Amino acid sequence: MNDFPGYDETHEQTMRLYARSLPEDHRRRYAALEALKIGYGGIAYVARVLGMSRRTLYTGIQELESMGEGDPQDPQRPSGEAHRVRRPGGGRPPLIERQPEVNATLTDVLDAQTAGSPTDPRVRWTDLNPMRLTQALLEHGIRVSRNTAATWLEHWGFRPRALRKELITGVVDPVERDAQFRHIAALRRLARMKGAPVFSVDTKKKELLGRLHRRGRGYGTAAQAVYDHDFRHLATGRLIPHGVYDVRLNQAFVTLGTSRETSAFVCDAIALAWETHFAPLYPNATELLLLFDCGGANAARSLRFKEDLIALSQRVGLRLRIAHYPPYTSKWNPIEHRLFCHIEQAWSGLILETPESALKAVETTRTQTGLKVAARLLDKTYELGRKCSESFRSMKDRFIRHDARVQPCNDVALRSTL
Repeated sequence: MNDFPGYDETHEQTMRLYARSLPEDHRRRYAALEALKIGYGGIAYVARVLGMSRRTLYTGIQELESMGEGDPQDPQRPSGEAHRVRRPGGGRPPLIERQPEVNATLTDVLDAQTAGSPTDPRVRWTDLNPMRLTQALLEHGIRVSRNTAATWLEHWGFRPRALRKELITGVVDPVERDAQFRHIAALRRLARMKGAPVFSVDTKKKELLGRLHRRGRGYGTAAQAVYDHDFRHLATGRLIPHGVYDVRLNQAFVTLGTSRETSAFVCDAIALAWETHFAPLYPNATELLLLFDCGGANAARSLRFKEDLIALSQRVGLRLRIAHYPPYTSKWNPIEHRLFCHIEQAWSGLILETPESALKAVETTRTQTGLKVAARLLDKTYELGRKCSESFRSMKDRFIRHDARVQPCNDVALRSTL
């Protein structure tokens, strides 16, 4: 009877660590050698310590015994080749190779459940998933697992794919769109030469206030509880985040409105940004270059917006140079990928119960590339449906000078005085 009590915990941990460093065939022969050294009960003990099955240890013992049959000066690996761990040719051949009729049945099932694009032969889709494919094949007497069905779908090029927003709903001339981008680039170079500020301006998506769920995670000792549904009536209010981003200085000012997004709100937010943050940085400025998206409250063709811009020009005492990005290109506006994405990360996993809590998170937004963000609340009520005045329609050309029609959206220059 073997009275071997077992190694101490430190030695067992060393055995496990060393075994994990070995390839598969060396690992089982090492385990077999340890078991043979212990003697009776060694196989059960080593199998428990190293987490192996007894069958694996028996295989290792057989390999140790067969190593002496060849050249003792040059023992071979069980695979027969120095660079291989396992013998070639192991495993069952795939079902399609063992039963060729399965491939024909699979082709018929996929063809019946597949549709394709009439203009692009590379684009095809199917309403089958691995589970439905296994059920369809089972109706033909072929039983396979979901993993096998998923492998077959991937072999045919079918993978889980999300819909991609690429189709344009309007009419866009790529030549005109490219010309507008070049025009904006020229305006930015000209403003840089003059020392004039270049502001990228836009309104971020509206945010609901209250104990509502937000995507993302934050550090904490326990999860915070929020409502199980994000119904609008559960919100205690909403925020309209408006940003003014200085392209050259990499600084931004965010206005958190609590009413509505209107052209008056946009202009008030720009004025607030200039008066409280940017004016001291540009004491000699006589002109501002403002980059807008083509639609929304700051639409290129909105006379109400242009009337508010003239009031803004009079308020700040500066000439305004307006440039709109072409339709369907709002994501090229620098503020989108230089400011709003970082604000979204700052709000990630936070409960925005009050405007003040949202404001505090915005003010802490920083990046390693030097982005700095200032923010203010604008608790003012704005009305919808406001129309352009008739007096402005009759005299707007005295204030506005249009550029050549580079794109469907006209860029304009506005002056504050007649």
